[in-house]
Amino acid sequence: AATRHIHFELDGKGAAKFEKPDLDIWPDLEIPMDSVKRVNIEDLTKENLSQFKSGDTLLLSGKILTARDAAHKKIVEYKAAGKALPNNLDLKDRFIYYVGPVDPVRDEKVGPAGPTTSTRMDKFTKEMMEIGILGMIGKAERKQPTIDLIKEYKSTYLIATGGAAYLISQSIKDAKVVAFEEMGMEAIYEFEVKDMPVTVAVDTEGVSIHTTGPQKW
Repeated sequence: AATRHIHFELDGKGAAKFEKPDLDIWPDLEIPMDSVKRVNIEDLTKENLSQFKSGDTLLLSGKILTARDAAHKKIVEYKAAGKALPNNLDLKDRFIYYVGPVDPVRDEKVGPAGPTTSTRMDKFTKEMMEIGILGMIGKAERKQPTIDLIKEYKSTYLIATGGAAYLISQSIKDAKVVAFEEMGMEAIYEFEVKDMPVTVAVDTEGVSIHTTGPQKW
């Protein structure tokens, strides 16, 4: 989750000074590249999602949609009213990336585009599953009822690296608004990505890396 706090006391002797953390206190992690799976999103179906297990590292290529809180609320309202989404946008069998991208500058296709905390979308997940989304990409853990839904609908939840918004944007080769343009960064975009790095956080069997990971460590 997005915890960015530091606590200190000023003693009146001038500016506070902080020592840089010793990076040796964190373990060195190396991911063997032969274990990374390149995945064409266009080839994914409910039937073949089960090949990916919690903890797998994937490089995604293809087209994904974006949606944050406001867009999810709108989608659910449209669903409840039995209305088609603007531009006849079809969410069935699509991956939804929880992100509000920053506006591009100069020759960028999109500005920094890092994941937002996924638990805020938990309250919308059942309706999104009923619409038929294939999976979700975000940041941080999901609540147990959401994990149960992922298992029930044989979906999957992937996590992108929080705090690496600019680096993630380098894997986005094209971006266009496809619905709710009036909502600015909360609009629904379609991203075309190439080798976007993600980790399988909850697989089709409901195994969550946020449970197994701490147990392993």
